[in-house]
Amino acid sequence: MGVSRAGTAVLAGGLALLLMVTTVGCRRSRPSPTPSSGTATVGLTVSAGQQSYRVGEQISLRLKLVNNRDAECQLSRVPDGAVTVLSLTRDGTAVAPAVGGAAYYRDFTTYLVENLVRVPPRGSVELTLRSDPQSPVGAALTTSAPDGRGGAAVTWWPVDQPGAYRLVLGYLRAPLRGVPADACAATAEQGTVAFEVRGG
Repeated sequence: MGVSRAGTAVLAGGLALLLMVTTVGCRRSRPSPTPSSGTATVGLTVSAGQQSYRVGEQISLRLKLVNNRDAECQLSRVPDGAVTVLSLTRDGTAVAPAVGGAAYYRDFTTYLVENLVRVPPRGSVELTLRSDPQSPVGAALTTSAPDGRGGAAVTWWPVDQPGAYRLVLGYLRAPLRGVPADACAATAEQGTVAFEVRGG
């Protein structure tokens, strides 16, 4: 069982007030995209800025999304509301995330819509997912999704302990008001990256 904690969280969309954080068992930040055969509509690759980080050093992951369709589509240029963690392990053991909610001074969904970009066929967009050293659970990678009330449901994935990490990510954009549904909202591909956190 986890322990609720209160604090503040800063996401790319602006200052957010943390409502509640609860540590839970291993879980995905959002449902996994449905696998499909053949080339994925959206290609996804992930790489770490460096292979090894010191405890407390900000971890930086680079994601590249490729439009494999023969038509233009919209992709997010920010990880908020689109990047989902499918699994995180440290030294082969699953890492439990913490979940919570955040309220914004501006509408979170509006921020997500503003950060969609039109990508031509075979075009790509790159985004960066960075750890937050001041999250309510210590250094953590953060994923988020609209909560339907202008705020966000937030998941923190701790990376504050020394060890060898393996992270599997997906791209799954939540439905956004005013944005027509298209095949680029999700990808069946998974991006896997490994990095080390060293003590001292």
